Amino acid sequence: MQRRTLACPVFRAGSRRRARRPAAAALVALVALALAAPASALAQSAAAPPGERAERKEVDGPPPSVGTELFSAGVDIEIAGRALSFSDLLSENLRTYNVLGAPMPSVRGEVYPLARGALPVLRDLGVALSYARALGVDSKGAGGARLSTSWSRLHAGLKGRFRPAGQTGPVLFATGGLCWIDFDVEPTGDPSRDAASVSYVSLRLGLDGRMPVGPVAIEAGAGYQAPLSLGALASHFRAPSAGGVDLRLALAVPFAPGLEARAGASYTRFFYDFDSEPGDPYVAGGALDQLFGVHLGVAYYGY
Repeated sequence: MQRRTLACPVFRAGSRRRARRPAAAALVALVALALAAPASALAQSAAAPPGERAERKEVDGPPPSVGTELFSAGVDIEIAGRALSFSDLLSENLRTYNVLGAPMPSVRGEVYPLARGALPVLRDLGVALSYARALGVDSKGAGGARLSTSWSRLHAGLKGRFRPAGQTGPVLFATGGLCWIDFDVEPTGDPSRDAASVSYVSLRLGLDGRMPVGPVAIEAGAGYQAPLSLGALASHFRAPSAGGVDLRLALAVPFAPGLEARAGASYTRFFYDFDSEPGDPYVAGGALDQLFGVHLGVAYYGY
C-alpha cells in the first residue's frame, strides 16, 4: 500500500524575519530623511551669502507697519481751550469769550475693510471716525452766575493712504468727510453771552503725513473746513460768511507690538466776515473763533 503525502509549503521563522527587514529599513530611512530635511535647509540658509539671505527675507515680506494695518483704535485725553474775538467791533452789546484748560476725552478709530483684498486701488481706502466731549465746562453769566455749557466734536469720513517709499517709509493720507463742532452755552437773553454758542457742520478736506524717524514717528496734518451751518453766533449779523482751517502735530512712540503712545497738539480756526451796516443791532466787521488743545493718548494697530 502506498502512502500519499500532501505537499505544503513550509516557512521558517528566520525567513519571515528576513522578509520584514527591507520594509522596516525603508520606514527608518523615510523618517531619517524627513528629520534631516529641515536641518539641511537651515544649514543651506546659514551657508548662503548675505545678499541671498536678504533676498529671501524680502520675498517673505517686511514686518507689518503703520500704514498697512487693517484697523486702528485710540483713546486720548485732551486739555482744550477756545478764544472768540471780534474785529472792527462797534457794538457795545458783544464781547469776547474765552475758556482754557477744559478736559476733553476722545476716542477714534479707522478701518480699511479691503486691506487684504485683491484690488490694489481699494486696499488703502478706509473709514475714519472720532468723537470728543469736554467735561466740567461752565460759563459765567451776569453777576457771575454759572451757565451750563457743553462742548463736543465729531469727525467722520473717508481716508485714503499712500506709501511712496514702501511699507517702512513715510505714509500720506488724504481725507474727506464731515466735521461737527458744537459749543452750546445755556441761553440767557443776553446777546453778549449767547453769541458764544456755535454749531459748525463743515465739509472737511485734509492732507496728513507720517514720517518715521528712527524708532519714533512724527505726524503732521492740515485741513480746510467749509461750514454748511454756523449756529447762534452768525445769526446775530447780516449776510455772514465763514471758513475754517485746522492744523495738527503729534509724536508717536511704539512701546509694544501694535501699541504706541502719542502726544500732540491741534489748532482749529474759523474766520467770519460780516456785512454789517450802521444801525444794525450788532455791528462788527468779522470774528475769529479759535479752538486748540494738547493731548496724550495710546493707539492700537491691528494687522
